[in-house]
Amino acid sequence: MPTINKRGIDTIMSLKKKIAAAFIACAMTLAVVPSAFACTALYVGSDLTEDGTTMFGRIEDLGTNDYNKLFNISPAGKHTAGEVYEGCYGFTYTFTHDSYRYTARRDDNGLGVCPDCDSTHEHTPYEEAGTNEKGVMVSATESLYGTDAVLSVDPYVDNGIEEAEITTVLLSEASTAREGVALLTSIYDNAGAAGGSGVFIADQNETWFVENLTGHTYLALKLSSSVVFMQPNIAAMGKIDLDDTDHVVASANLISVAQKAGTFVGDAAANVIDLDASYNGDIASDRMAAGLNYLYGTDTFTKDNYSETDFAISNVGENGAIVPVYSNIQLTKKFSVEDSIHFFQTEPIGKTGNVETHLFQVSATGDLNTAITEWTAFDDDVYNAFVPYYPMLTTDTADVYKVSVHKVTRSDEQPTEGVWYQDAKGRYYTYPDDWTDSFYGVRDALSNLLTYGSNGNQVTAKDQAAAKASYAALQQEIMADYADMKAAVAAADTLEAKQAAATNASNAMSQKVYNTTLKMYNKLQAKTAARAWVSSLLH
Repeated sequence: MPTINKRGIDTIMSLKKKIAAAFIACAMTLAVVPSAFACTALYVGSDLTEDGTTMFGRIEDLGTNDYNKLFNISPAGKHTAGEVYEGCYGFTYTFTHDSYRYTARRDDNGLGVCPDCDSTHEHTPYEEAGTNEKGVMVSATESLYGTDAVLSVDPYVDNGIEEAEITTVLLSEASTAREGVALLTSIYDNAGAAGGSGVFIADQNETWFVENLTGHTYLALKLSSSVVFMQPNIAAMGKIDLDDTDHVVASANLISVAQKAGTFVGDAAANVIDLDASYNGDIASDRMAAGLNYLYGTDTFTKDNYSETDFAISNVGENGAIVPVYSNIQLTKKFSVEDSIHFFQTEPIGKTGNVETHLFQVSATGDLNTAITEWTAFDDDVYNAFVPYYPMLTTDTADVYKVSVHKVTRSDEQPTEGVWYQDAKGRYYTYPDDWTDSFYGVRDALSNLLTYGSNGNQVTAKDQAAAKASYAALQQEIMADYADMKAAVAAADTLEAKQAAATNASNAMSQKVYNTTLKMYNKLQAKTAARAWVSSLLH
């Protein structure tokens, strides 16, 4: 994997960017997949699901998972027509109208400093995903990076749009998925991109996936209802016929940049390009192998034996004709939302490095207010339960999602006080006193306790199995609560009543996950301390 950088590349990088830059050099040389910045996306078309809904989303990962995350509502009019927005790293955008209201999962600058660029100027820290009042959904982004050869021809732009700004700009501005695609690609054409990425842009009627791997190239596909694919920071688009203008939007230079770089794979005369082979190439990935095994229902894939034909999406049929977008992945059954959740829980896709996961479930028919469900989860998906929200009806999120907390302290020496853990690389992390006040903080604390222990005290495999079982049972409770929520919303006779029913139910579910997690954490923390005390007496 040439790089996996959640924040993009820029000359004034924050700490996370510097870490990612180091991974770039290592990955370009060794062609291995580092554990950090290892996001994974999933799409399942409506023909392949039990209830006929479309499902798509992704896990956001970081090498360290001690950055607090928030989930809130960005109010309508937060940005005004003519306002010039200044992003994290130099990108600016002038809003064409007052911004739409939207749901947002984002990084936490509640204490005044952006955790991404370390700046105090007025801007929104990285927003990963959400739905606006028009029913437009954005999931951004799955980090990508072009090869040295293509980047030498079309390098990233220091002041181009960066992953941190894509969701904010698109959900503020776009009233349809196609508007969102047109806006993002126009920005790539003009301002350029500060880094590569894969972005879902959808509404009730259609879902688009946009990949860019250099400063000004891109390819956007309208996804079919019969395709399933995953993307673990590897370009998902294989052989694409660019003449399919009803379903394809491509930069004018997409073929020429690869040709100039000497990496072009395809048929230029036929206007066909293999994007993955031309710009990215197959990279060994444990997550790709695990995901393919889950989707295919097998255990035969390893990071060394899969190829592009096993995972890539294409619109070129066997005879060269344009066909609906497909992949060679054949599911063993029609997927439920729980199957999609279990995909994200499959190790090493699910791991302690997860910081946030979102899954959109969309019905092409029916009232828009209930056609979209956002399933949300914070931190480690191996031990987790996902909570459903109706974004079109939600007027506020649970209070525990909006708690800003102090930073985790990192050190190379063992702390002498506080609650701390030591990661696999020997680094020490000490929690601030308020860490478990936030939804993300308590989830993170439990995950790290189960993974690394606490204050030198370790957990057992039995403890880990018990935690998985507890969350599995909790997920079933959430599913039952969701059914009750749907019934309550359907029975409500006014918009205000529907909003109240949806908001109250989802927030109660979120509070239930928080309360359960805090109880599990406190109990297990006490148990590990007691074991250590007994062990000290025996020795």
